Amino acid sequence: MLGGRASDYGGPSVADGDRSFEITPGEKQPVGPGQDSTFDSTRIDFGHHAGRTISELAETDPDYLHWLARHPSGVRYRQEIARVLAGAVPRASDWNR
Repeated sequence: MLGGRASDYGGPSVADGDRSFEITPGEKQPVGPGQDSTFDSTRIDFGHHAGRTISELAETDPDYLHWLARHPSGVRYRQEIARVLAGAVPRASDWNR
Protein backbone atom coordinates (compact mmCIF):
# COMPACT_ATOMS: atom_id res chain seq x y z
CA MET A 1 0.00 0.00 0.00
CA LEU A 2 1.25 3.47 -0.86
CA GLY A 3 1.70 6.02 1.86
CA GLY A 4 2.97 9.55 2.19
CA ARG A 5 2.06 12.89 0.69
CA ALA A 6 1.15 13.52 -2.94
CA SER A 7 4.23 15.75 -3.24
CA ASP A 8 6.41 12.72 -2.42
CA TYR A 9 5.27 11.21 -5.73
CA GLY A 10 5.77 14.32 -7.85
CA GLY A 11 2.17 15.53 -7.55
CA PRO A 12 1.04 18.82 -6.03
CA SER A 13 0.92 18.96 -2.29
CA VAL A 14 -2.46 19.60 -0.68
CA ALA A 15 -0.59 21.12 2.26
CA ASP A 16 0.56 23.96 -0.02
CA GLY A 17 -2.99 25.36 0.16
CA ASP A 18 -2.92 26.23 -3.53
CA ARG A 19 -6.05 24.45 -4.72
CA SER A 20 -7.35 27.16 -7.02
CA PHE A 21 -6.36 27.82 -10.60
CA GLU A 22 -6.76 30.78 -12.87
CA ILE A 23 -8.99 30.76 -15.92
CA THR A 24 -7.82 33.11 -18.62
CA PRO A 25 -10.68 34.73 -20.54
CA GLY A 26 -10.99 33.56 -24.11
CA GLU A 27 -9.25 30.22 -23.62
CA LYS A 28 -12.31 28.18 -22.71
CA GLN A 29 -15.58 27.61 -24.54
CA PRO A 30 -18.79 27.88 -22.52
CA VAL A 31 -20.57 24.63 -21.73
CA GLY A 32 -23.80 24.28 -23.66
CA PRO A 33 -25.91 22.01 -25.82
CA GLY A 34 -23.54 22.22 -28.77
CA GLN A 35 -24.41 22.64 -32.40
CA ASP A 36 -27.81 21.94 -33.86
CA SER A 37 -28.38 18.29 -34.63
CA THR A 38 -28.93 17.08 -38.18
CA PHE A 39 -30.39 13.76 -37.03
CA ASP A 40 -33.20 12.43 -39.23
CA SER A 41 -35.33 9.80 -37.50
CA THR A 42 -36.69 8.59 -40.84
CA ARG A 43 -33.27 7.52 -42.19
CA ILE A 44 -30.85 4.96 -40.67
CA ASP A 45 -27.38 6.48 -40.21
CA PHE A 46 -25.28 3.42 -39.29
CA GLY A 47 -24.52 -0.16 -40.22
CA HIS A 48 -25.47 -2.21 -43.25
CA HIS A 49 -28.68 -0.22 -43.87
CA ALA A 50 -27.09 3.24 -43.52
CA GLY A 51 -28.83 5.72 -45.80
CA ARG A 52 -32.05 3.73 -46.14
CA THR A 53 -35.32 5.06 -44.80
CA ILE A 54 -37.49 3.31 -42.24
CA SER A 55 -40.25 3.11 -44.90
CA GLU A 56 -37.93 1.32 -47.34
CA LEU A 57 -36.92 -1.16 -44.68
CA ALA A 58 -40.55 -1.82 -43.75
CA GLU A 59 -41.01 -3.17 -47.27
CA THR A 60 -37.67 -4.94 -47.75
CA ASP A 61 -36.60 -6.08 -44.27
CA PRO A 62 -39.31 -5.65 -41.61
CA ASP A 63 -37.62 -8.22 -39.36
CA TYR A 64 -34.64 -5.86 -39.08
CA LEU A 65 -36.95 -3.06 -37.94
CA HIS A 66 -38.53 -5.29 -35.30
CA TRP A 67 -35.04 -6.16 -34.06
CA LEU A 68 -33.88 -2.52 -34.18
CA ALA A 69 -36.91 -1.38 -32.18
CA ARG A 70 -35.85 -3.74 -29.36
CA HIS A 71 -32.11 -3.05 -29.56
CA PRO A 72 -30.42 -0.15 -27.68
CA SER A 73 -28.98 1.23 -30.93
CA GLY A 74 -32.52 1.75 -32.20
CA VAL A 75 -33.76 3.96 -29.37
CA ARG A 76 -33.61 7.05 -31.58
CA TYR A 77 -35.77 5.36 -34.22
CA ARG A 78 -38.41 3.60 -32.11
CA GLN A 79 -41.18 6.13 -32.59
CA GLU A 80 -40.72 6.26 -36.37
CA ILE A 81 -40.47 2.47 -36.61
CA ALA A 82 -43.71 2.07 -34.66
CA ARG A 83 -45.43 4.66 -36.87
CA VAL A 84 -44.28 3.06 -40.12
CA LEU A 85 -44.94 -0.53 -39.05
CA ALA A 86 -48.41 0.35 -37.75
CA GLY A 87 -49.30 1.53 -41.26
CA ALA A 88 -47.49 -1.31 -43.03
CA VAL A 89 -48.91 -4.27 -41.12
CA PRO A 90 -52.11 -5.58 -42.69
CA ARG A 91 -55.06 -6.05 -40.40
CA ALA A 92 -57.79 -8.66 -40.72
CA SER A 93 -60.20 -5.93 -41.82
CA ASP A 94 -57.90 -5.11 -44.77
CA TRP A 95 -58.57 -8.46 -46.49
CA ASN A 96 -61.43 -8.84 -48.92
CA ARG A 97 -63.33 -12.09 -48.56
